[in-house]
Amino acid sequence: MTKTPFIAAALVSLIATGAAQADTLKVSTAAPNGTPWVTHLEKTAANLAEISGGKTTLEVFPAGQLGAETDTIKQTARGRLDAGIFSVTAVATVVPEISMLVTPFFWDSFEQADCALDDHLVETFDTLFKERGLRLVQWQELGWQNLFTNEPISGPADVAGLKMRVGPSDNHDMYWRAAGVSGVPLAFSEVATALQTGLVKGGELPTISYVAGGIGEISPHLTNTRHIYQPSVMLMSTKVWDAMSEEEQAQFNEAMEPAQALRIAVRGAIDFFSAKHVESGGTVADFDDAQRAEWAALWTDEKTQELIAATGGDSQRVYDAVLAARDACTAN
Repeated sequence: MTKTPFIAAALVSLIATGAAQADTLKVSTAAPNGTPWVTHLEKTAANLAEISGGKTTLEVFPAGQLGAETDTIKQTARGRLDAGIFSVTAVATVVPEISMLVTPFFWDSFEQADCALDDHLVETFDTLFKERGLRLVQWQELGWQNLFTNEPISGPADVAGLKMRVGPSDNHDMYWRAAGVSGVPLAFSEVATALQTGLVKGGELPTISYVAGGIGEISPHLTNTRHIYQPSVMLMSTKVWDAMSEEEQAQFNEAMEPAQALRIAVRGAIDFFSAKHVESGGTVADFDDAQRAEWAALWTDEKTQELIAATGGDSQRVYDAVLAARDACTAN
């Protein structure tokens, strides 16, 4: 029997504030249809419908249909929304300590980050999430933040004084201030207009967002600075999870598509969109080791301590755990 008939039967509206009183779980994501994140959820929905015999289902709401991430993460923490896929920036509005995962030039490779997240940091962060009404379902993937500009650049001196879009969180702002940038914190939805009006002349984004969102058509020079690695994370309301039976919980866990499958899809899409950008007339520049070291030197240990202090809460303990996890996953 195929999974498709179950999906059609599964996607019904949930008229309650929690999944405990209905069979359908509402899941939100900012990712648009046709992207790896939505496909990942759709496959999970098909799996869950089949495993549960249609008794428990997922209804996926892509493209921010239920609101901005900073709103839906709070709704999930309160139990008003069942689950969602969220960026670290959004999660930090509820769990600030997650910012310790995304200090600039901290991670060396995807493999190193995967190892740390999956094998060493689940308990550290799940404990924090639960204190805020959230349960860690799965670490996922956004990729590296990279620099884009209207004109080609090669070193930090080229961006001094540049007015550019920076991510709306302290780690982004602090790094680019060290480079002498005049940072303008903007949501992704505001970037294209800001470039068209001249409010900014560059910015930082993951490659997929940069190309698929049409930003590369306006500001065509992409530099693979890889200055911040960004996982994403799927979270569920603890109110919803605790109200599920043991059988329902087991079925949900079994239904989840593997995180590594999504990572492979996202990383493949990064290569695809980079090539597409070049085919469309844009440029993509990579650093050699010396150039990368020059950019990395802008972020110092003192700035890490400044970020920890600004974030507050349990940030020092969490940063120490993240550092130990990275060290454990660094090849000798």
